[in-house]
Amino acid sequence: MELTRRRFLIASGASAATCMLDLSGVRAQACRSQLPFVITVQASGAWDPTFLIDPVTDNAAFTPFRAAHVKTVGQIRYLPFDVSTGVVPYRVGADAQDFFAKHGSRMLVFNGVDNATVNHDVGPRVAFTGSARDALPTLSGLAAGLQGRQLPLAMFVSGGFASTGGLVPITRGASLNLLRELASPNRDAIQGAALRLREATRARDARRVAAATSPRADEAFHFRSGALDDRFAEIADALQTASKVRTPNSFADAASGMLALMRAGATAAGHLTTGGFDTHDAHDDLHNGQRVALRTMLTGLDYIIDAVAADPVLRGRGALIVVGSDFGRTTYNDKGGKDHWPITSMLAIGIGPNIEARIGGARVIGATEPTGRAGVSALPVKVVDGRSVVAASGEPGSFKLTPAHVNLALRNALGLCESDMPGVAFERFRLKVAPQEPMPLVS
Repeated sequence: MELTRRRFLIASGASAATCMLDLSGVRAQACRSQLPFVITVQASGAWDPTFLIDPVTDNAAFTPFRAAHVKTVGQIRYLPFDVSTGVVPYRVGADAQDFFAKHGSRMLVFNGVDNATVNHDVGPRVAFTGSARDALPTLSGLAAGLQGRQLPLAMFVSGGFASTGGLVPITRGASLNLLRELASPNRDAIQGAALRLREATRARDARRVAAATSPRADEAFHFRSGALDDRFAEIADALQTASKVRTPNSFADAASGMLALMRAGATAAGHLTTGGFDTHDAHDDLHNGQRVALRTMLTGLDYIIDAVAADPVLRGRGALIVVGSDFGRTTYNDKGGKDHWPITSMLAIGIGPNIEARIGGARVIGATEPTGRAGVSALPVKVVDGRSVVAASGEPGSFKLTPAHVNLALRNALGLCESDMPGVAFERFRLKVAPQEPMPLVS
């Protein structure tokens, strides 16, 4: 088979992964030389899990739902979009399927996660890095830094909080069209003229390289007219192809650009954001409230899951999607809204045989219970016979579930280990939790 630039990009993207991080004293799963793509999704503004994956029912201070409205897939209990005119689930895709019935077998829910903050700036950092400390990478940023050091756009970010801990730069782009225009600004308007201009520029640069006496000038001309320019032409081709596919909303549109970059071997990980969750009033409004934001998010997630599952390159490498938010929300306030509360939920979705077995499906770790007129209270968790189970309050060996536990367990599931991590960086990225070993995700 002829080795074209496109095939080279895909192959180099798959082989660039390195296996580098774990905690001292932690028994990780087998270190992996090729890591899955990692996508973190920020439900910006603080979502309300009691309306979705941590149901509170028969309690008007929390939700309008009753126990009979709860739907299940495996261990996952979830609430529908609406019950005012019959039970209406969160329907996604061209066939309007129930999101959880369609994708629940790939999903792991973490309930009762204590972000220990009600600050919009600190919350996303805690959720996606596992710590309130500055300069730690998000899970996606860590994967980008370990897999993508040789990739031109290693870490894609559509918005929200993102960090790579300084390992690689961040590429920001809120839409597919913006990315496409940046990669090839002249493609649509004057394609023929742009190609002629590129060839003329390359010919001129070649003459200047031949006459150059400065190594820096030589390098600059090669940078503009050499392999990197060819690579961005390949990236532009991939983005152009992706732009022909219709997406259901702006969240999915940004995701389509990210997936195109991953498919082209240019990007190792991404962080996406979707908003509308800051519902201090009109929380239950079916036109502009919490459930509308949840539906937008689930519609975008459906697009991502289907796109990865249908693509041989993406599915073959595998993808881990991690959804989190700033924190949770309380009971209703006097404006029909909900205010800030530290206890929340997180969600992990594995796509592809390399990661699905490590995440497990249709399962829940952790739990909560309603507390007065505040928010839900997190129940402790304990590891018993290789399983993470809910424990009784004060039970020996039990612990409070935090984003650090979730991030550490997901690092372990990805197969990150410290084989190549420079010592200083390794110390900087450690997550210190008790117990020290990552909690098991599957038994």
